[in-house]
Amino acid sequence: MNTITERIDNIIAARSSSLAKLKAASETLEKCSETVKRFERLQAKVASDPAYLQLFGKPEILERIKGVSTAGLHSVGQSYKAGLAHLTERFARKELHISFIGRAGQGKSLVMQNISGLSGNVIPSAEGSDCTGAKSIITNDPAAVATKARIEFFSQMEMIEIVNTYLANIFYGEYKVGSIDAIKNLPLAEMKSRLDYTKVRETELLAQLEKYVLHIGEFESSLGTTREVAERDIEKYVAQYKSDDPSEKYFTYLGVKLANIICKFPEEDAGKIVLVDTIGIGATSLGTEDKMLDTVENDSDAVVFMFRPDAFRPRLSNDEINIIDEVSKRISPEYAKEMFFWVLNRVTSGKGENAKYMPELKAQISGRNFPVALVLEVDCKSPEAVENELLTPILKQLSQRIGNVDELLINRLNELGEKLYEEYRAIADAIDKILVGAANDDIKRALFTEIQGAYKTKVLNTLRDLYIQKYFKVREHSCAEWEQASKLALKSIFKSIPAKDKIVALLNDGTINQFNAVEFCTDLMRIQIINRFMELDAVLKVLVHDTKMEAVYILAEDDKGRLGKVVSLENLSPEEWLDAFMTKTECAKKYPLLTKALTSLENFTINVQGFLIYEIRRNLDVIDFSLQPKLPEISAGLAEKDQVAEEIITWLRLYAEKVHEGIEVTLKKLNSVPNKARFAALKDFYDRAAYSGRDETLSVTTQWRYLYEDWMSVIWTEKYKAHFSLKGQAEDWDDMVAQFKAQNKKETFAVR
Repeated sequence: MNTITERIDNIIAARSSSLAKLKAASETLEKCSETVKRFERLQAKVASDPAYLQLFGKPEILERIKGVSTAGLHSVGQSYKAGLAHLTERFARKELHISFIGRAGQGKSLVMQNISGLSGNVIPSAEGSDCTGAKSIITNDPAAVATKARIEFFSQMEMIEIVNTYLANIFYGEYKVGSIDAIKNLPLAEMKSRLDYTKVRETELLAQLEKYVLHIGEFESSLGTTREVAERDIEKYVAQYKSDDPSEKYFTYLGVKLANIICKFPEEDAGKIVLVDTIGIGATSLGTEDKMLDTVENDSDAVVFMFRPDAFRPRLSNDEINIIDEVSKRISPEYAKEMFFWVLNRVTSGKGENAKYMPELKAQISGRNFPVALVLEVDCKSPEAVENELLTPILKQLSQRIGNVDELLINRLNELGEKLYEEYRAIADAIDKILVGAANDDIKRALFTEIQGAYKTKVLNTLRDLYIQKYFKVREHSCAEWEQASKLALKSIFKSIPAKDKIVALLNDGTINQFNAVEFCTDLMRIQIINRFMELDAVLKVLVHDTKMEAVYILAEDDKGRLGKVVSLENLSPEEWLDAFMTKTECAKKYPLLTKALTSLENFTINVQGFLIYEIRRNLDVIDFSLQPKLPEISAGLAEKDQVAEEIITWLRLYAEKVHEGIEVTLKKLNSVPNKARFAALKDFYDRAAYSGRDETLSVTTQWRYLYEDWMSVIWTEKYKAHFSLKGQAEDWDDMVAQFKAQNKKETFAVR
């Protein structure tokens, strides 16, 4: 990937793949919102329907339900939803957007002319004055034959709202319009006479409002429409006056919401980028700064801050510092350090010459540690300088770092998702506790037999039968599966002896003698024998899996512990099920002794490294001549290589027989280890699950009971519902609580 264009194409493709994740997160959020709304509806019924007192049994439970607040969740949820929408819009774009901001007359439009190759009669620019009227974007289309623009006008309602905003800021509610005709008929003379001339801001705003009143008829018929115009006509829609005759004013820009100018950029390697022009800060239009900041936050991948230092006062002012501060707040300092570019517009001659002050100004900037990616000093009048010193560095930074910025934005949204999860969990926990209160003593008594039978008889007694009837009986016996597999490994010892032709090839090498060849062969044999016995881990893994699965079946199956109703065992390994179960039930927090028991089962393992490998190594000493002082006697000389090879093989067979004999004796002693280990694991699990905390108030058996009571509505759904006299309300409440529990996971509120 060499070109900027290729890198940008890959960024856009990667963003497209993130859209599915954002869509999934939005759909999940919508489901959670519906669950919360369902709770709020029930909460309202609890406050007004006397039947719920009968359902829950105690007035204090009703008060607890009414006291659950969803305000915090709604507040964070709105921000999270807006963040999802913002990232979805950002990642759905087919180009990367570069926005140009700054005070009026700093050179924004001039730079955009030089990047796009468009003239001043398409992109208005004028030295030191406010010439841009409407927000414009310029899209690079390498296939474009001719320049054109897609002009989108405000709707009538949007225009009415704009005018009312001016009226509210000038006269504070004394005037208001409800139609386009009402705008035309605003009493300008009366307004001017009533306005205190000392109010400078209001006077400027009234002058701007006057333009709408006097000229809205020029674009009234276009409101709410979109039209395509040729290059020669673009200026009339985006500029405040004609580029070659400032006395000829334009006012159609007042009705333009957005002008999308499409052309082919001179720079071949610009890629799919869009330049976003903004009205200069300090212009008399109302809300200019807010619109600029909104563009920066919602419509920009990179931001270029244009600053032409004053030739008479070449220093940073509060205006520049405030702009940087506001932008940094909107997009975050971390984002700004990657994608905020400060361009110093260098004027080398004539009016406004400021080049000699640039070193001092750059020193001021570097000393302030502003959150910017690059500070670029550019002669913005020069197309070559703009291309080489502004566009190329920005595109390079953009193409290399925007992926990191996108990841930063997703991570920041996920941080907000964590806050939303905390709010959601607080409600879920409160409802869960209310459910225990609602299911109350009557239901607990009614399900007492099921609860006691589940953990005492179906779980603990069955586990006890398993370790006594199956594993205790065979604890001292050889494990058949292990013994069969280890015998095959034992036979393979003789297969590790190299073939005669390989030994002859070694001798023919010319760099080793017959004794070196023996050492070489035994080195290979040791590795092969070790590797073959390490392969027995696969057998042990199956044995461990099967033993764990037997225990998990006892916990999960419908005719045993029924905990598969809480987390389905389908398609899960025993470790995965145990982990998911402990996570969903918040086992570590609510049932700590039970957690230790389940964790001991989850972590149980047996491996060759643990109990056998050191014995195998000990028996390999006989073929390790770094440990044996005496090498075998080879009678034949190197000239008789076939005979030497035969003698070496004879010795290797002798050594292999000794290794075989030693390991065989060792295995007979260790063949019972897998059975002993599995018995020990089950016995440890049982002891922890049955006896932990006997000398404490909250024993493990009490925690078993609490677990089943907390989840009885899920474990015995039909029996649980049958014990409510008010079935309709009970089922509605129970289903809602079940929804909360199902969604009460951190990953629910994450883009992943």
